[in-house]
Amino acid sequence: MFDIVIPLYNKERFIGATLESVLAQTYKEWRLFIVDDGSGDEGPVIVERCRDERIQLMRQANQGVGPARNRAMRQGSADWIALLDADDIWNVDHLEELDAIRQAFPQTVLIGCGYARLKGDALPRSRRSGRGRRRLSRYFAESAHGRQPFITSSVAVRRSAIAEVGEFKPLPGNEDVELWARLALHGPVASSTKSTVHYRIDTGGITDLENRKCPTSTQALRREDLSSTIPTLAGRLPDIQDLELRHDIVEYIDSRIGLSLVRAVRAGQLERARALLGLYDSKPIGKARLAAAITKLPDPIARMGVRAALRLKDILRAG
Repeated sequence: MFDIVIPLYNKERFIGATLESVLAQTYKEWRLFIVDDGSGDEGPVIVERCRDERIQLMRQANQGVGPARNRAMRQGSADWIALLDADDIWNVDHLEELDAIRQAFPQTVLIGCGYARLKGDALPRSRRSGRGRRRLSRYFAESAHGRQPFITSSVAVRRSAIAEVGEFKPLPGNEDVELWARLALHGPVASSTKSTVHYRIDTGGITDLENRKCPTSTQALRREDLSSTIPTLAGRLPDIQDLELRHDIVEYIDSRIGLSLVRAVRAGQLERARALLGLYDSKPIGKARLAAAITKLPDPIARMGVRAALRLKDILRAG
């Protein structure tokens, strides 16, 4: 059994297709809890038209996506909770694949599948997913190197682990990734490379807004201000004895700095980028290495370097 959680806020354009993707699942043992977080459109009405006894709709004044997910999670009792955003779409075998992962790795606390991006109002056809590989994940190492194994709409979390590490926190953004970090510190993580989820972008949602943020100030520049995961991990790091895990976490923290570094260089904020370099524990990796090299050049040459890099298939794009 899976409890499925959907936070709903002004998604009338998409929620119908999202519900259809849940109803089409080959794995049938599920219950769906939807929290309408103060929508001002017809999204909740669309949900109410869906006559399936496994679906429960709750309403509340607008509190944000984290509190909406938390309320929905508390309604169920299944050992595993699958998350889905109101504008994303599952392939028909998504829950089937999650079930296979949890059976293959019964000690895990966080599992997830691969995903594909879906732009705007596009509607993929309902189908089975292609092939993939199930494996235990070094979550922090993979994420640090840009191989994010899953997204919110492709994960499931163990209810007992949530009871121990806590629910979604009231953060200004990326509260889902911060929870994944707490879970990955708590127990094993497993994933499948099978792409079972269509993740919608460019709809003006929270993730779109987060990706466009690029503060300009260099005042009081601190690592903990760059990512909600950094305080969580930095606070636990001194107590971690596993050398491989410690290395992975340091790389992960530095990768969050790297995202800000790349965005600053792309925006031509060279002073901020140079300040960010001083926050590293180790050294830039991936795309941040090029960004770091550019910041070490004199300003006129650095700006020419940014323009050249952007012309080369946008290799400085920060995802």
